Amino acid sequence: MTLRLLLPPSVGSARARARAELLDQSLRADLAETVAIDVADGYADLGDRAERGDAALVWMPPTVCARLEPSLRGVYKCVRQGRTSYRSAIVVRRGSLGALADLGGKRAAWVDRLSVGGYLLAISELRDRGLAAGLGEQRFCGSSPAALDALLEGDADFAAVTVRDESAASLRDALAAFGGKPAADQLEGIRVTRDSPNDAIGLTRALDARRAERIARRVFEQKGARARAALCLALDAEGFVRATPGEYAELRRLIAHE
Repeated sequence: MTLRLLLPPSVGSARARARAELLDQSLRADLAETVAIDVADGYADLGDRAERGDAALVWMPPTVCARLEPSLRGVYKCVRQGRTSYRSAIVVRRGSLGALADLGGKRAAWVDRLSVGGYLLAISELRDRGLAAGLGEQRFCGSSPAALDALLEGDADFAAVTVRDESAASLRDALAAFGGKPAADQLEGIRVTRDSPNDAIGLTRALDARRAERIARRVFEQKGARARAALCLALDAEGFVRATPGEYAELRRLIAHE
């Protein structure tokens, strides 16, 4: 029986093809099943196909996890740098603004309305403090590098960027990764938000309960499994942790607010 794995568009078709053979060999060894790998046309397509059960395993960004969590057989969060969650940092040009209260009337450079680290967590923080309604122009730049470029070039007064934790080192790493040395040298954070669960592999209703449990046990929970190691490589992860029921519920609330 063929096991279908659906990947988000960010992974790209070339990378998917490069990983397909390894994943096929590994899943065949651990489960006696071949694997077929597809790449979704976009995040809406990814969510729709996962909801229909077009694939058994789907690599989901947190927003898709939040949407589909109640209907999935299981959700296994990716572990990166020892963490299964991340945060958002609100950043400004160094020395320009000192606190959230200074953002009144200021221009925002966001990533996307469904970007957790680049918009949802940060705008929720501002709403909770009664500051969102008083913002100036808000632009959606499409990517973290583009948002930081807008900030560096003076086309915006603040932006939001994904960070792994609250530390200064985490912020500098994120700024350097998304904006290079100029961002790391010229920008600073004024607030780090609460966290959100990481992206995850979702086990869909294409699997019956018994088969889903077999895959979960032999692929995600057996640390020496070849398939687990192959998935870690494909997803740039260190491992997987099963999400607790309702773990993405708060993120669903944030999405519903948009």
